[in-house]
Amino acid sequence: MNKSKILPDGNLHKIKQSLLNVGIATTIVSAAHTASAACTYQIDNEWSNGFVASITVKNDTGAAVNNWSVNWQYANNRITNSWNANLSGSNPYTATNLNWNGSIAAGQSVSFGFQGNKNGNSAERPPINGTLCSAAPVSSVASSSPVSSVRSSSSVAVVSSSQISSSVALSSSSRVASSVPTGTRNAITVRALGTTATESITLSVGGTEVQSWALSTVMTNYTVETALVGDVVVTFANDDGGNADVRIDYVNVNGVTRQAEVQTENTGAWGNNRCGGGAPSEWLHCEGYINFGSVTGEPRSSSSVASSISSVSSSSSSRTGAGSAGCGAPAKLTNGRRTINVNGLNREYVLDIPSNYNQNNPYKLVFGWHWRGGSANDVVSQGYYGMKSLSNNSAIFVAPDRAAGTDGWTNANGRDIAFLQSMLTQLKSSLCIDESRIFSTGWSYGGMMSFAVGRELPSTFRAIAPVSGAFLTPHVDSGSATAAWIAHGTSDNVVSHSSGAQARDAYLRANGCSNTTVPVQPSPCVEYQNCSSGKPVVWCSFNGGHTQPSFYSSGAWNFFNRF
Repeated sequence: MNKSKILPDGNLHKIKQSLLNVGIATTIVSAAHTASAACTYQIDNEWSNGFVASITVKNDTGAAVNNWSVNWQYANNRITNSWNANLSGSNPYTATNLNWNGSIAAGQSVSFGFQGNKNGNSAERPPINGTLCSAAPVSSVASSSPVSSVRSSSSVAVVSSSQISSSVALSSSSRVASSVPTGTRNAITVRALGTTATESITLSVGGTEVQSWALSTVMTNYTVETALVGDVVVTFANDDGGNADVRIDYVNVNGVTRQAEVQTENTGAWGNNRCGGGAPSEWLHCEGYINFGSVTGEPRSSSSVASSISSVSSSSSSRTGAGSAGCGAPAKLTNGRRTINVNGLNREYVLDIPSNYNQNNPYKLVFGWHWRGGSANDVVSQGYYGMKSLSNNSAIFVAPDRAAGTDGWTNANGRDIAFLQSMLTQLKSSLCIDESRIFSTGWSYGGMMSFAVGRELPSTFRAIAPVSGAFLTPHVDSGSATAAWIAHGTSDNVVSHSSGAQARDAYLRANGCSNTTVPVQPSPCVEYQNCSSGKPVVWCSFNGGHTQPSFYSSGAWNFFNRF
């Protein structure tokens, strides 16, 4: 399906020559500063066959540090996906910074995370090493191959020749570790689909074609790396006489997502009975292009058109560095009630940012929707359904308020979804949000809203956790999968148990799950088997009425932490 035509840039030859010049054709050496940053490995969550972990790199030196890398190796565990770092290798692993988190000021830290399979009794806590970490014993990462010692005036961590692929990544895309200076490489992902499976798109940067792809009829990520700079443009030029269309969900550049529907330069959108008259839009209904702006985020030029990223992004559950546009800059929003105008209507929400907010750390974003007749203040008083106390300052919480004159999330004419999208735009540009870990939860009418956003915005929400909800909030069903943790009381006489089960079944169908279940914690929850990768469905049918079960907070929060 992938019709590759990556332009050669000659970097591979230069890398090989540089390695030979310094005499490390068979052994890679990584400098470890004697007064280096402290690197810590932490298990964030663990379940029967998997885990989520993170590594924090703190700059303990007296000056800013530019570019970092970390490497480690497991005995039995294996990583399935990662976020907020470039990950290469297949054990040992090497993580290097993205463009936006490569600079660490003195005394500050950055973190990145990953999910993996345990293949053993417990999640491992391996020694970690790297250019910014205190050197770990060589034995913690050495392979069975002989390793030559290398000495210099600075401390070094010696890595065996079997680790060249993970430390320097001499792949077809010529990716290299940060210790090999070859210039900035930009990771670009285009998320798109075609309506007939005959469409293809071409990605250009700075007026030069980078790669073309034949499109699937389902939303798929297409990822490439390039050293080119300039405007990022996606072109569609095979309209087949008007019988083919392309939908571009977004373009992600170095971990920052740019939504297609907000890009004003779209010559393929249909409007006013002609092409180019309907921008902004996700659709390329005619031959044309969407300009997503400069690689580095500067204003666009007027003449723009005349993982181990690939290994990570190939998984449907992958996350390849998801820091939002607000990362790396001081927060532009503060805690408390905020007002935002949406299509001429003032809407309000309450924002809760961790007290130790770090502008370089992408945070989970959790929306807590209130019940019928409730308010944002009610959700706040409940501690965002009890999850704030469990978050350990790892998440930003939002409690939206219903529109005036309504009793809940009626979404008349799509206004509640529009409110949500406006909040997302504001939050992602003003704060450091992990765009791959945005979640929705709520009870009763809040559960209904969570069901709705999971069906309509699956590319935005990583998982939902509705309680005592149903499909009563109007929405547009995307047909795509979203991970879901669902709880409902068997004797609910307000929102029937069968209504909740019907909503569950829609998620089972979209996620491709079988009818087989296995018990999971907390009891009485079960998890359906054979769901699409990274899209589990957990069903918690409890003895009770229209109420919040005692296990709601911990069950939903632990589910969110799986991602």
